[in-house]
Amino acid sequence: MNVGLFFGTFDPIHVGHEKIAKYFLERYFDQIWFVITPLNPDKINEKLTDPYIRLDMAKEYCLNHKNFKYCDIEFKLQKPNYTADTLDELKNQFPDLKFSIIMGQDNLVGLEKWKNYKSILKGKIYVYPRNIKKISNKVLKNHKSIVYSDAPLMKISSTKIREIIKNKENYLSLIPDEIFKFILRSDLYK
Repeated sequence: MNVGLFFGTFDPIHVGHEKIAKYFLERYFDQIWFVITPLNPDKINEKLTDPYIRLDMAKEYCLNHKNFKYCDIEFKLQKPNYTADTLDELKNQFPDLKFSIIMGQDNLVGLEKWKNYKSILKGKIYVYPRNIKKISNKVLKNHKSIVYSDAPLMKISSTKIREIIKNKENYLSLIPDEIFKFILRSDLYK
């Protein structure tokens, strides 16, 4: 079984995440796993919602989507969470599954500075476009492990959605119904 790993803090999951996940599910994978990252090394100083609340939100979302799964493996790993460590652990726990990463183009820029990035490149990385000018460095631009997609370009971010909610603006069209209900019920982002 081919599994696409969609890493993120998902604070919250929004329609951009949903469209990208559906795009890759339809074209490349049997399942998409939303890997909730409790502590991203690039977001150590960012104020994020409690990781267990984000995990519960992802669980609720994935329960309503047949081939979407939540993955809490990074909760059991040393912090901050590094993609290479997570991949190693997933391969150990699920040796019969084939894992690939789904990554925004912005994350590809600078990938060579990630912990054990060469081990990450042993598998496939499926890249979706982001609104940035620089695609990647010369080393990674034509790397055999990187698959560039024509997935829809999403201009919304979780940070922007949190700001919209805090400002009491309408955000219903920016997030899936399950997430909207979870945010209301949990009184988040105010």
